[in-house]
Amino acid sequence: MKLSVPILFFSSLLASVGPLLASPHDDDLKPYIGKIISKIDIVRKNVFDDQMLSDPHFYFRWGNSLHIVTRESVIRRELLFDIGDTLDPQLIIETERNMRGAGFIGEVEIAALPDGADAVELTITTTDLWTTKPEIYLDLAGGNYTTGLAFTEGNLLGLGKYVQFLAQAGNDQDGYATFYIDNRLLGTRVAFDFTISDFTYSRGFSFNFTRPQYSLTIPYGLSLGVSNFRTKPRLFYQGDEYFRHRQNMTLGAFEGVYSLGYDRRLNLFAEYDYEKYDFSIELPGHSLNDIIPADETISYPSLGSSLSMIRYDVERFLDASGTPEDLTLGGSLKFKFGRSDDIFGADYTGNFHSVFLRFLARPAKNLFIGARDGISWWRNERRNERIRHKNEFALYYKPFEMHLLAIHGLTDFAWRQRSTYQVVLGGGSGLRGYSYYEFAGDKLAVGTIEYRFYSPITILTVRLGAAAFLDIGNVWRRNQRVDPGDFSSGAGVGLRFGLTKSSTSRVISLDFSRALSKDDYFIGFGTTTSFNLRNFSQDD
Repeated sequence: MKLSVPILFFSSLLASVGPLLASPHDDDLKPYIGKIISKIDIVRKNVFDDQMLSDPHFYFRWGNSLHIVTRESVIRRELLFDIGDTLDPQLIIETERNMRGAGFIGEVEIAALPDGADAVELTITTTDLWTTKPEIYLDLAGGNYTTGLAFTEGNLLGLGKYVQFLAQAGNDQDGYATFYIDNRLLGTRVAFDFTISDFTYSRGFSFNFTRPQYSLTIPYGLSLGVSNFRTKPRLFYQGDEYFRHRQNMTLGAFEGVYSLGYDRRLNLFAEYDYEKYDFSIELPGHSLNDIIPADETISYPSLGSSLSMIRYDVERFLDASGTPEDLTLGGSLKFKFGRSDDIFGADYTGNFHSVFLRFLARPAKNLFIGARDGISWWRNERRNERIRHKNEFALYYKPFEMHLLAIHGLTDFAWRQRSTYQVVLGGGSGLRGYSYYEFAGDKLAVGTIEYRFYSPITILTVRLGAAAFLDIGNVWRRNQRVDPGDFSSGAGVGLRFGLTKSSTSRVISLDFSRALSKDDYFIGFGTTTSFNLRNFSQDD
């Protein structure tokens, strides 16, 4: 595989931003570095406490009365420091990030006051997000619609647990799902999540146990995951389904990682992956049933390493509407090698290889640049196969505080995959103005230019904004020559409703888009986006 070009490209980017990757320090805490923490006070604010100071209307009081404030014990267990420790600004920053990352706390402020000549008192002030959401929802994208009922609680009884139940119906598929997330299982540092779902084209379950590296001072992490899904993969041409088959997929994975270093790190990891695929006929008598793959078991241990440089940062009005957005700047280069063999219970034998590079920098106060490039493949009987090369790029420029120009590009090319492999593009998947499955094949390219802005106007904590966008892209089928002249494009405008107090959906989008390559119009409504700057963060 020819990897020299992307490696040299990312190496030069990393070298060019080396000075930016020094560990940051909060200037307000510098005078207290090394002093003994003598006291830690916790101040917990309800969701609408700040609003009530200037607008004490009944609806804010009513909202607060319905919300259970995060318990003090939940706040204290997230602290990476304790009374008697010396103050380390890096642990302060990581504590704030961990709390915001839990999903039920919006604002976190840790303030220090002197306590004599050699000690310091800390006051930790947190503001809860609104976590209870009974809802009737509608999602529109590229001609597909989904409507349903859902109940979500992102901070169950103030304990930091997440539960969700949903049932939906639409013109593409119906079904239900249940989700549960506990980031501190039984009060430990082990995180647990569980999902069970039953939809028209997919049903099954998954669960994961993870002991994360919740601080740069923690050298190791562990994870275990198991899932089983019965799916009905579909093949599309020009937006219409032309074939479908059945797939029973059982997956298991275990990973351990050990890290050396702090903001410049060497990560060593070992993994074991088990993948079992059983395929069968869904449409008896169909002329394409012969392309259904044979049953297959892949079972392989693997070893890998990565080099990374890390700097924490936080910004607002990037992909959210003013709430803090934590980013991990820097770069990483990761290698992985594994072997699937019959001694591990596999009937597919071969060597697995992957190389992954990622980069996120802030070369100026109002400019962010991110890129990632990954390639993976199997080597089987002196032949490279199941090759996938995915490249993504984003540039975010903020001309004003609440304005953003976002430029994004993505390519996802595959070669020598299973006969039923396919990626799709259209609607909410990245090319607005076209039907959801309009473009299908095994080589995808899509780009977006989008200008977003929010106004100072808020209605009951919902911030009003708008956007204008241009999308361009295409998907090429197997053995079809990639030709830039095949690109289709779409353009449109939209409204943005920023949910500044919501723990689940941060922005609701209402887009009106027109296909520029043919006479089609579509309306998109929902809470998902096709790209996000956090895709480039150095968080794993």
